[in-house]
Amino acid sequence: MARFAVVAAVVAAAVALAAPAHAAAPNYILVSGPGLEQPILLDDWAENLELLVAVGNSPRAKRPALRGLARRPRFDLAEFWAWSANPAPTDPSQANQHGSFYPAHGHRPALFKMMVDGTRVPRIASARALAILARHGVPTRR
Repeated sequence: MARFAVVAAVVAAAVALAAPAHAAAPNYILVSGPGLEQPILLDDWAENLELLVAVGNSPRAKRPALRGLARRPRFDLAEFWAWSANPAPTDPSQANQHGSFYPAHGHRPALFKMMVDGTRVPRIASARALAILARHGVPTRR
């Protein structure tokens, strides 16, 4: 009986930990902004999770990288959470949440500014995150 209780507790813990992981990424990310002919839709949930993990694991941007950020080119990252029952989004204003991607510019590195793990701080774009965006045709340098 004790063994059954331990197994049940382990299974319950695994289910509890797995459920939030499924909600850890938006169904869609719609990238839009000047420099794109039309918005670019990232529609693979697993890849969107991979992107958020890559951003979350990236180092926070230090002050020198942030200088002039308001004047840099940027793309809106419209995040559509719990959107799987709806048609693919086309309007960024319908998003549940927004972030920003600042492509590398001059000698400044590419940056993300999006909510990850409850914090919204600028982070240096990792090679993995840049590869995901580039694969979809998002310019990573401007």
